[in-house]
Amino acid sequence: MKRIVAKCTSIYASGSTSSGIYTIWLKERFQFIYVYCNMDLVSIKKGWTTIQKRMNGEVNFNRGWDDYVRGFGNPRGEYWLGLENIYRVYRQTTIFTGDFHEFKPLEVGFHLEDWDGVKAFAEYKFFLYSSKKSNYDLVVFRPAIISSCFSDVPIEISQFSTPDVDNNKYDSHHCGQEFKSGWWWYYGSCETSNLNQPYPKYKQDMTRYNMYWEGWSCFSGTDTALRFVSMNLYQNYVENN
Repeated sequence: MKRIVAKCTSIYASGSTSSGIYTIWLKERFQFIYVYCNMDLVSIKKGWTTIQKRMNGEVNFNRGWDDYVRGFGNPRGEYWLGLENIYRVYRQTTIFTGDFHEFKPLEVGFHLEDWDGVKAFAEYKFFLYSSKKSNYDLVVFRPAIISSCFSDVPIEISQFSTPDVDNNKYDSHHCGQEFKSGWWWYYGSCETSNLNQPYPKYKQDMTRYNMYWEGWSCFSGTDTALRFVSMNLYQNYVENN
């Protein structure tokens, strides 16, 4: 019988080492979903689950709360996996601890490329993710790859907001409306990185109103806008099948 797999890491370990569309099993939702498994990221870790990808601006990311919860787009191109699916992917990453399972933090990797062809991969440890009751809280701690440009974490301890649902309780701005997207805004501040903002035009400068990564100029040496971004999860723990 073919083994049902719950993460891209296991797909890679089974011998399927080409990036592409695969099905993974969400145990708590009792359903298969299609995801893009990235097997080629510049990392010693292989088998990342892509939860967000933007490459040409064909998909509109200026959407409401319900769309961001369900997910939208197509894994073959631009897409957002969905807050609920991301949460379920996180919950099925476990280790065995005595007679119970302990949910463990993941790692999140950001693949970035600007219109000048400058590429970077920022990898962070301790990606903690909560349910709809807490507005899908995200906590990102220290970087897994240390460099002078990626020493700080651009998103930390923040709830998800969209243009129609404002969960930024500590700021007078409505970040989702102002920046036309859904994102995790750090403690209610809009002045943080956001990879879901409007797709930039060719050779446009990076601003806080298009796909934005705080501190990108430190790495690239310019303010050229990003043309490709993706968010990817790595799960290297035991599956509870």
